[in-house]
Amino acid sequence: MKKRVYSAEFKSSAVRLSYERENIKELADELGIQVERIYKWRSSEKTFTNPKPIISKKTETDSLEVKQLRKALKEKELELEILKKAVHIFSKSDGKSTNS
Repeated sequence: MKKRVYSAEFKSSAVRLSYERENIKELADELGIQVERIYKWRSSEKTFTNPKPIISKKTETDSLEVKQLRKALKEKELELEILKKAVHIFSKSDGKSTNS
């Protein structure tokens, strides 16, 4: 069995992607390497440089969109709650008219 040798570019790319992704196991599967190898590359790269968390504009945009969607959802849930209460109030009258 031959020992696989990876280029420095491949290693640094894998490490960079591992910081961007939440699931490192999936990344390792996609790259066809072991998860432990990524962690090893990460630790060896930390000794040379201290990586900063990568926050891309896409992440910031997604975060803003999530906040807006949560706010819209909260408003819709409030509207639904009001409508449910209104239906409950009107259903109490049993169809009788309020006019005498």
